[in-house]
Amino acid sequence: MCEGRWFTRWWKHIYDNIGLSYIRNRVVESYTWAYVIYYERCFELPRIIIAKMMLLITILDDTYDTHGTIEDCRKLHEAVQRWDESAISLLPEYLKKFYIELLRTFKNIEGEMPIDINYDIYHLKKAIQNNVTGYLQEAEWSHKNHKPRFIDQVNLTSLTVGAPTVCVSMMTGMGDTIMKQALKWTADVPDVVVATGKIVRYMNDLAAFKRGKCNSDVASSVDCYINEYSVTRDVAIARIDALMEDEWRTLNQARFGNRVLLPAMQRIISLALSASFIYDNMNDAYTASEHLEKTIERLFIEPM
Repeated sequence: MCEGRWFTRWWKHIYDNIGLSYIRNRVVESYTWAYVIYYERCFELPRIIIAKMMLLITILDDTYDTHGTIEDCRKLHEAVQRWDESAISLLPEYLKKFYIELLRTFKNIEGEMPIDINYDIYHLKKAIQNNVTGYLQEAEWSHKNHKPRFIDQVNLTSLTVGAPTVCVSMMTGMGDTIMKQALKWTADVPDVVVATGKIVRYMNDLAAFKRGKCNSDVASSVDCYINEYSVTRDVAIARIDALMEDEWRTLNQARFGNRVLLPAMQRIISLALSASFIYDNMNDAYTASEHLEKTIERLFIEPM
């Protein structure tokens, strides 16, 4: 598959050039996840952009979660908000090349956008900036050893899990008749995007709780529920399962709302559905991808 090889070359350039040894190399997992969301042959553009956003989010997440000091995190946040090469001087030396590649990636996406696709790249930049603002808040919590309330943790981390950014990138696959409306609607983070983010967050946290989280991470939703309500792990997991069902109901009800935006809504719902593929049975196939190996072989290696 030529797009897969092209995408891999892009990532190899990024990975080798930025020299951040602490980041997870999730090129196959990101492309596979994007493929599950946009599997149709004609949707190469959104598939590649989704996968690129997933990898950039992973780099940012790993920097804020596991490596950067709180001072580094604040400087990176300021640079991303400024979104200009003049902000390179703000950054510690080890983050400068990544920041350059971040700006270059967005510039290239904008330059490669077909002229018949009316996509405003501003919304995607803003989604990444909001993602980084959330990461900084998580880092501040961790730095202060703050244990957030369950609801505060979920409201923040359902956004930092990357759903709003991925959803905005998915809108590149919308037909031009609804592109502008769908993009603006998605960028405003409607209830459908929030519900999708919560589903991905709950599944992610349940898998993380099962395997044991990194000590530098902010407490998961499971941890926060146990701490706040003084319940057992089984009670907390059952409660989060029930809350996840509420979010699925939100998504199902949304299908009967704005019929014009239904194509965009269906794509966002497909992100929630894809989470079941990645986090099946409380396993995190994005972090430990051995659970994906057979599926990847059937999709991309074994002949039909």
